Amino acid sequence: MNSMENKATISEHLLASYWKGETTEAERLQVEQWLAASSENQQLFDKWKQAWEHAGAMADFEAIDVEANWKEVKRKIAGEGKPGKRKGFFPNVWRYAAAIVLIATVSFLTWQWMTTPEMLSVTASAEPMNVSLPDGTQVWLNKGATLDYPEEFAADSRQVELTGEAFFEVVHMPEKPFSVMADQTETRVLGTSFNLNEKAGDELELVLITGKVQFSKGEQNEILVPGERVTVDEAGLVTKSFNEQQNFMSWKTGRLIFDSTAIRDVVLDVEQLYGISLEIESESFKSCLLTTTFQNDPLESVFDTFKILFETEVVQTDQGYIIKGGGCQKD
Repeated sequence: MNSMENKATISEHLLASYWKGETTEAERLQVEQWLAASSENQQLFDKWKQAWEHAGAMADFEAIDVEANWKEVKRKIAGEGKPGKRKGFFPNVWRYAAAIVLIATVSFLTWQWMTTPEMLSVTASAEPMNVSLPDGTQVWLNKGATLDYPEEFAADSRQVELTGEAFFEVVHMPEKPFSVMADQTETRVLGTSFNLNEKAGDELELVLITGKVQFSKGEQNEILVPGERVTVDEAGLVTKSFNEQQNFMSWKTGRLIFDSTAIRDVVLDVEQLYGISLEIESESFKSCLLTTTFQNDPLESVFDTFKILFETEVVQTDQGYIIKGGGCQKD
């Protein structure tokens, strides 16, 4: 559906009332159903909202009583009613100057509104996807992640907003710092690569691959070098440590590497990569060790490896999968 067709389905007056919170319950439902019908409707509404906000700013200037304000300025400058002060001598140039200032201010606001770059939003719904930003920076979004960024970056900064998990390869521009906003945190870089994961709840994790970044949440600040990670827990506490999670980027690389890794940890990485629930029935099997590499292997191949090496059986249930049996390999 194109924008013109969207516009014909609902009145701008009704949308304005909705935005200002002045609709009836029935009108509110009508607008929300229209917004949910397509992303183009939401984009159209956002553009109209910007126009109304701009119109409101213009109305504030139009409401100024220039004549009354000018008289008040003259009265104060002249010292009206005070002995020894000269009254009434004000060249018209003062009035012209006030008018010029007013016109210039309104013109500046109009120019600022008209030149504000359009915001774009992209979501990786079914599978990871790659996004190229206006500066050439490459972003890989994990499934379910959303990235908001301007159609054109500002002259002195590059700022984007992330919901979910993504890997960034940032183009080096010292004069124009790149920053990622995620869950009330800011990751500020010049040119680097890192993985940022806004997890469920208030948890967040950043792992630096190359370069150098400054991570901030409120008054908490950390500088990271390659191999380090910061986490933000549910209480908002920022902690920096060395990254020991070998497979944290498996969602992007499709690779799982295990080097004498306990099966309990192997299963966590397999669950994360394949998006499944995998339960271990035997407590003793959880401590068995696995050394192998999976590279874009189907899930069945992973299960076959378990079966061959540990004599297990994997059973599918309504909730996921259960690994039954299993014994550690003999030396």
